[in-house]
Amino acid sequence: MLNTDLGLKDLVTAFQDFINYVQIANDYKMYPVGIFLDLSKAYDVLDHSLLLDKLNTYGIRGIANTWMESYLSDRKQYVELKSIKQGKAISATRQVDIRVLQGSILGPILFSLYINDLPLNIPHAYRWSLLTEL
Repeated sequence: MLNTDLGLKDLVTAFQDFINYVQIANDYKMYPVGIFLDLSKAYDVLDHSLLLDKLNTYGIRGIANTWMESYLSDRKQYVELKSIKQGKAISATRQVDIRVLQGSILGPILFSLYINDLPLNIPHAYRWSLLTEL
């Protein structure tokens, strides 16, 4: 049985819920397990082809999927530093192949869709929660 809680919770509430479920599992002679992942750099390692396949699975096909592919592809980035004493310095431009733009409107939505099926890949999971630090 997979009981998912898609609502985002604050850290204190999440740990209170986790402790509660550990106690319940112990009462029923079950073996509770907590898996805690720091996904702070997850935006930087998101595979575009896998994301596009998942979007297709979720029904984002045809022109919409092609548009998303266009949004994700041929991205470049550089760093620009400005200094009063030394003027401006610009790094070399690099191709971005495996990331979703942080600070964009679509970034968090695409990341959520990317990890949406994570609980389905954890057999015998009773409950899971997605937490965020806002």
